Amino acid sequence: MNQSTSTINFINDRIAASIIFGVGMSGIIVNFTGVLLTFRIRALRSSFGRLTAVHCSADCAILAIFTFWCAPRTFLEYFDHHSLISRKIGQVSLYFWFITLYSQLFISLNRFTLLFFPSVYKKIFQHRTRHLIIFYGVVCVGHFCVYFGDGCDFYFNAETYFWEFADTPCGDSIAFWLDFIFGCAICVVVLLLDVICVMNMRRSDSMMGDRLDSHERKLRSHREMRFLAQACCTGLLFTLMLCSFHVISRYVEGTWPTFVATTLVWELSHLGDGIILFSFNNEMKRALMRPRTLFSFSTINSTATVTTRVASTGSRQIREVSTIAIR
Repeated sequence: MNQSTSTINFINDRIAASIIFGVGMSGIIVNFTGVLLTFRIRALRSSFGRLTAVHCSADCAILAIFTFWCAPRTFLEYFDHHSLISRKIGQVSLYFWFITLYSQLFISLNRFTLLFFPSVYKKIFQHRTRHLIIFYGVVCVGHFCVYFGDGCDFYFNAETYFWEFADTPCGDSIAFWLDFIFGCAICVVVLLLDVICVMNMRRSDSMMGDRLDSHERKLRSHREMRFLAQACCTGLLFTLMLCSFHVISRYVEGTWPTFVATTLVWELSHLGDGIILFSFNNEMKRALMRPRTLFSFSTINSTATVTTRVASTGSRQIREVSTIAIR
């Protein structure tokens, strides 16, 4: 009986490790390609492109931890998950998780300020993107430092195949308030900002009225719907992941259901994040159709902006509205 149980555990460990490794490598390839394209496509050489590059890089870092830390430890049956290095790797993974959240927030703020506060956009996003990235990187260090507290640990348990917060008052608090509530709040804010942007673009279209022919009106409507769909997909993806990790996992029983509700869902969310980026960006999709250009030294040219005329107190104000995320 013990030999049979040992054999089953051996097989399960290999299956879990293979799943973690396969999903992780797929996500790394997708998101690294996204990082590469933000520097290769001329249209993405903007604040939006730089923020997107940071976002995809953080996705890559998290997936690298899954691929090169979680998978090997599960495969080789290293169960010392309470060790110092295991706890610090978990701490690093949460640092990059907060980077993805803040990057998504500032990507939405980038679009929002461009539409409503162009002077602020020019001052902060257009000319100080690097400082902005450093700023929220430092803020994430503050989140990172919380996990130095006694009992505030987060680690991957290779024996059960899922990530755990320490079963302590501090572990319970940071899991609920800092990871779950704060993460969901960021996702909701991102969704609201993007919905407001879409409403503003629709209002601009209605103000132009008959100046738009039916074909152009149809194209604009299509772009706006794609933009809204992308915002909803990204926000819902991370929100559902957090709900699965913190809520659904409490009501499932067994190693495999818990693995799916926590580790696999977290990993798939970062793979899905990269897929969403490509699905809603025509510039990136066009670049993928020409794979030779990805590794050449020439710049990939594409259209980055459209000009939108907005009526403003008796005069027309012409603003460049980024359409990277909606074309």
